Amino acid sequence: MIYKTKAREDAFLVLYQWDIRGGSIEELIEEYLSMNRVKNSEQRRYMRKLIRTYFEHAEDIDKTISDNLENWDFDRLGYVERAILRLATAELLYTEVKNPKVAIKDYMNITNKYAGSKPSKFVNGVISKILKAT
Repeated sequence: MIYKTKAREDAFLVLYQWDIRGGSIEELIEEYLSMNRVKNSEQRRYMRKLIRTYFEHAEDIDKTISDNLENWDFDRLGYVERAILRLATAELLYTEVKNPKVAIKDYMNITNKYAGSKPSKFVNGVISKILKAT
């Protein structure tokens, strides 16, 4: 479903902004939706669901990511990589994903778009490790 692909990128951009700026996530969501004129209700709903899922399980998600980093510290992750890993982990572990391969592909495309191919390989490796551990 195309709206999920777009919602994943929207959720990434909001979470990325929050990680850099801080502040109220709800205000950032509303600001983003307004500025980008996101009209599709399913896209808006799924974006909110992804962000809400991350915040409901933030401590566990960040620990899971940290535990699956090899020779790397969570605090040293770039903003793009951290936001992608947070959302992917939230979606794959805490929601019912019908087709995980599609979700993972979407996250890899977002990583490629905003960070390049090298970080995409790193993110893919961490996500794969997390999924194997569950």
